[in-house]
Amino acid sequence: MKELARVEKGNLSSRVYDQIRSALMSGKYVPGERLRVADLAQSLGTSSTPVREAIFRLVSEQALTMTAATSITVPELDPDTVAEIQLMRTLLEGAAAETAAQRITPQEIARLRKTHEAFIKAVAVSPREAAAQNRKFHFELMAASRLTNLYAVVESMWVRMGPLLHIFHTELRASRESLTSHPHYRVLDGLERHDPATASQAIRDDIQWGKVVLLEWMATREERETA
Repeated sequence: MKELARVEKGNLSSRVYDQIRSALMSGKYVPGERLRVADLAQSLGTSSTPVREAIFRLVSEQALTMTAATSITVPELDPDTVAEIQLMRTLLEGAAAETAAQRITPQEIARLRKTHEAFIKAVAVSPREAAAQNRKFHFELMAASRLTNLYAVVESMWVRMGPLLHIFHTELRASRESLTSHPHYRVLDGLERHDPATASQAIRDDIQWGKVVLLEWMATREERETA
């Protein structure tokens, strides 16, 4: 049974929902893994009721699948679904970067630069930490746009992709060459110059590059598993 942080009393349903959602986004669960209400309740230190309520919310958001009352699993995304999610991210995160370039503060730029530096350092030693820092960069960028509704929509996509991305980052490490020319550098340049077009195009390039590599990895992995 995988451990989750115990939740404090209060709005238990929302707190349990946040904990499970965060675990999915960070890749704590893998595609195809079955979740059990009793195990989650024990790990979180709650009754089964708030866990069930949280699961129903996550099922409605397509972050989990439920084929029967007791069969709850982490979805296994197919290439078409991944491509569609990445397309939506490209459009929405591109819009967020464009707006952020007009609204961002020097303090937020400094924070983004620090997060990117942590991402680069982590790549060589910890794929999981690198993935976490990359995700943090994208979310800090969206937060700087002040587009809260867009942020929520994109966040739901990251939740759906989290289990798959965790395996992807663990198995496929970025090359040194790809890091020295990483699109994040152009994002930061666009933000510092308050250039919406540059910032937007750079984050779009980042997501599109990731989509190509991810889909190639998925195809290779499927060939290996069916050989």
